[in-house]
Amino acid sequence: MRPKLRKNYRRLAQMSLQNISRNLLLSIATTVMMALILFIFNVIIVLNILTAASLDAIGDKVDLLLYVSESASLYEITEMTADLESIPVVKSITYTSKEAALEEFLTLYPDQETLFTDYGIENPLPANIQVITDDPSQHSMVTDYLEASAYSDLLMDIESSDENQEIVSRLMSVTNFTEKLIIGVIVTFIFGSLLMIMNAIHLSIFTRKREIQVMQLVGAKQSMIRFPFMLEGALYSIIAVLFSFLLLIIFLEGTDLASFANFQENFKPGTLLGLELLGSTLVGLISSFIAITYYLKRTLVIQK
Repeated sequence: MRPKLRKNYRRLAQMSLQNISRNLLLSIATTVMMALILFIFNVIIVLNILTAASLDAIGDKVDLLLYVSESASLYEITEMTADLESIPVVKSITYTSKEAALEEFLTLYPDQETLFTDYGIENPLPANIQVITDDPSQHSMVTDYLEASAYSDLLMDIESSDENQEIVSRLMSVTNFTEKLIIGVIVTFIFGSLLMIMNAIHLSIFTRKREIQVMQLVGAKQSMIRFPFMLEGALYSIIAVLFSFLLLIIFLEGTDLASFANFQENFKPGTLLGLELLGSTLVGLISSFIAITYYLKRTLVIQK
């Protein structure tokens, strides 16, 4: 870039900073309102990630337990598990024998081991098959299949973790609601920011009307005239994003989010900050461009 052109752009950049300082109250109001909308957006993002992480963590605990009859042979059990694995909604299947079930029980309750050794009690625990589906609502598909098949005679009972299933259903409702909120906040931010920045730029244009007309009279290009106002709009957006992240840091301070499973893996603050800076700056540039173009089309000075 030539020294003269570089000097001109530096002067135009100083003009945009002067615009912000001249209309300081409006500039503060614009950036604060944009920052608050972004802060609400960030909080909803965090809430969405938390519910999604909790959903993933508890999803594996929502299962079906199929208690196998003692009369079932190992061949029949193997055949049943193979057929269950072929069902599209089934995520995983785990077979636990009578011996393994007793071993797990004694691991959890070691003080109960004397009941079996001292009194010669045989293993009362049945073998079981744990079935995990992609979605808890798909349990009925598995149970309906079993009841209509020849395997129903091999099962003593079918147990579903209804309590966990209810928690998952509520978490899914919260996740769906926050996803809709995210879309709503994005639309609100775009249109709200457009109006607020355009209003601030219009005031800046009004206070520098004579300077703009002089620039037109001396043959300045429209890009040179637009530059300080577009930079001003971009600065509003950048400051708003940084301020919103400062509010988010303060809001999350002291909150042990690391205890939530998979939260740190899914929450990428650097990526979120970069996307918001990019999107907000684009909104600021578009708003400023619309405002200054509208003015230039109405001016009586001949445009070059």
